[in-house]
Amino acid sequence: MSKIIRNSAKCTACGVEIESTHRHDFRVHYCKVEPKQATKWEGDGADAKIVPAEGTTWRFAVDGGKDYIRRLGGGFEDISVYE
Repeated sequence: MSKIIRNSAKCTACGVEIESTHRHDFRVHYCKVEPKQATKWEGDGADAKIVPAEGTTWRFAVDGGKDYIRRLGGGFEDISVYE
C-alpha cells in the first residue's frame, strides 16, 4: 500500500491547487473562472452538507490529509504525491 505524502488537486480551469494536510482538513475550491454549481459547503466533517447559495460557486473538494484520499465534484487534476 502506498503512503500519502501530499493530498492535493489542481483546478483545470484556473490552476489553483488545494491541499488537505490532516485527516479532518476538508478543503473546497470555489472557482471564479469556471464555476460548476450555485451551491456551497456548510459545516465540517460528517456534518458537512451542500446547500444552495447565490453568487457562491464551488468546483471540487479535497479531504483526508495523509490518511486517505477523497474527492468531490469535478474539473480537477489529482496532483497527490505517493511514496
